[in-house]
Amino acid sequence: MRWHRKARENTDGRGVHRGVGRISNKPARCPGGCTGETNMGRDGYSLEHVDIEVNHRCNLACRHCSARAAKGRAPEEMSVAQIKGILSQAKELGLCKVGLTGGEPLRDVAKLEEVARFCLDVLDVPIHTHTNGTLVTEEHCKPGGVLALFEAVSVTFLGANAEKHDYMTRVKGSFDGTFRGAETCAQAGLPLSCYFIPTHGLCGGFKGLAQQLKGVGVTRIRAMALAPSGRARPIFGETAPTRDELREFEKDLLTIADGLGMNIEAGNCTRLSMPGLAVLRGHEQCMSGVNRVHINSKGDVFPCTAASGVRELRLGNVRKNGTLLNDLWRTSPQLEKIRRVRRQQLPSCAECTLRPKCQHGCTVRNCGTMPEAMRQLCPLVSGTS
Repeated sequence: MRWHRKARENTDGRGVHRGVGRISNKPARCPGGCTGETNMGRDGYSLEHVDIEVNHRCNLACRHCSARAAKGRAPEEMSVAQIKGILSQAKELGLCKVGLTGGEPLRDVAKLEEVARFCLDVLDVPIHTHTNGTLVTEEHCKPGGVLALFEAVSVTFLGANAEKHDYMTRVKGSFDGTFRGAETCAQAGLPLSCYFIPTHGLCGGFKGLAQQLKGVGVTRIRAMALAPSGRARPIFGETAPTRDELREFEKDLLTIADGLGMNIEAGNCTRLSMPGLAVLRGHEQCMSGVNRVHINSKGDVFPCTAASGVRELRLGNVRKNGTLLNDLWRTSPQLEKIRRVRRQQLPSCAECTLRPKCQHGCTVRNCGTMPEAMRQLCPLVSGTS
């Protein structure tokens, strides 16, 4: 039985078993043997996970968007052929999981479906996708529909009600559309997770939203910390929730898990500020640039999705000057610096007070919020070594 079909029967494609409960102790495996852990060998790191933007367009204008998505087509947006070529290169580097994102992927259903089927039928790797939910239809979700191809589908909420969510998206009525999209996915039996992203002043009320989502069939929620990238970077100081807000948000999520029997999980970077949440399999530690990259719609490569709007962490572009993904993955000076920071091998980091946070925390957050005096000395953002 094909990987993507077999995994759908047992898990949501990320090693998390269906139904109420915590993370399974047994990781899901793809044909390449990927378990979400680092594979090391004579050739170095294996590129197991690629998130790639299939388009730049979006019907919303979210204040925090790391992709800086826009309503019109980006002049340098990658074609289907270019995306296929890049993913084929990744397959040679160990690829065993692909995330198709945007922009809003459903702004171009034909393009999304062609890339999705290429991943399944040619590369034989499982896929997941992230949507704002507003464009989801029953046609997308039924057997044979584009969303039915994915091992995992996520729909994101930026606030617990229309006033809060619509403020963040800057589009009136978007909350209602997102909720309808989540309901449509859940009612169709798709492996759905609803993402909750807390921001300053908008952290309250998620318990009520979770209860509403539970009523329409949603069973899984993932908390996502705001990253200082893209549009969020210049406003991060005023948009990021305070520690007290995060504590209350985490408390609400734990109440949801216990009271509603919903699965609440979070990745490594989010659990740094909300350690009580269940661990999302494959995200037990920071894997930025270790087994994954994010490629935006223009071909710019970053060490992870959170880094995709941080220019200092850009590794290069796979559309320009004949650059191959293999070249960046194996020889990128910036990527090597990120890995050396993790391995405690950069002498210039020895006296830095942020060193523990870079080694064991979120490099993206550190780069995005670093004081100017430190920026001049940091090898990741100053160009020094």
